[in-house]
Amino acid sequence: MKLQIRNIILVAFTLIMTASCSVEERMAANFVMANNTRSILVFPAEFIFKVNQKKEILDSLNITDESKFDSVLYVHSDYLQHLNDSLFLANYTLGYQKELAALGYKVYNQDQTRAFLDVDTNAYVANIAQIEVEETLYDYRAGQNIYGHYYYYDFLLNAIVVNSWIELKEVDDNSKNEQLYFATDIITDDFEGDFHADVFAGQMRFVYNIDTLQTEALYNFAFLLGRKYASYTMDMLLNKYLDENVPDGKRSETYWRYDPYKNDFFPEEENKFIPMAGK
Repeated sequence: MKLQIRNIILVAFTLIMTASCSVEERMAANFVMANNTRSILVFPAEFIFKVNQKKEILDSLNITDESKFDSVLYVHSDYLQHLNDSLFLANYTLGYQKELAALGYKVYNQDQTRAFLDVDTNAYVANIAQIEVEETLYDYRAGQNIYGHYYYYDFLLNAIVVNSWIELKEVDDNSKNEQLYFATDIITDDFEGDFHADVFAGQMRFVYNIDTLQTEALYNFAFLLGRKYASYTMDMLLNKYLDENVPDGKRSETYWRYDPYKNDFFPEEENKFIPMAGK
């Protein structure tokens, strides 16, 4: 029933786009309409590269032997040593697969490779080639204009940066190798704060409370990243299709993102995959 409703909405959306939009946008709408004809095989990452960028501990412990740097940094990490790699990767892959399925794709996992090989058209392979998790500190500045004066307060937040490299390959396209793409995201301590006038001291003070990032939050973050990058995957395939099929002179420089919840397209400059050279 949900699939029928989704198809009805997409048909109505396509009719509206056909009546009011450019050739490029109409072709984008048609591409999305055909998502349920596409299949994608997903290979998960096998392990996580972990990097602790909080290197001040090396000086405080007077560690000068470079061969010991990585092990010392790992043992003194606040998050990396406690992170369950298998759970993080499982959530990341689950989010990626679920979002692709929600977008209409027929999703195959690596255990279904033989069945995927029987797909003869509109077949893609997504290989989550590498995931790197960095533990670091994030310089944050809280600022506010008050009565014509700009006040600010600088402080450090715990942060986890997740770097992802994902390879995409269209099975039918024998002329090209897989293309490698990069994306990065960050999660930090949460906080609430505001500037208040200290009438006794005659100055502004920044009063804040930090909700420290917990290791458990990283597993939900992984799931959300998987969903986000599945959306990036569809957007990349969409724009590649437009690049190759929009008639000469009709293709703009716009990189289109698709919002499946509003059934709408919008230009995007930042939230997208970054193609890596060499593929």
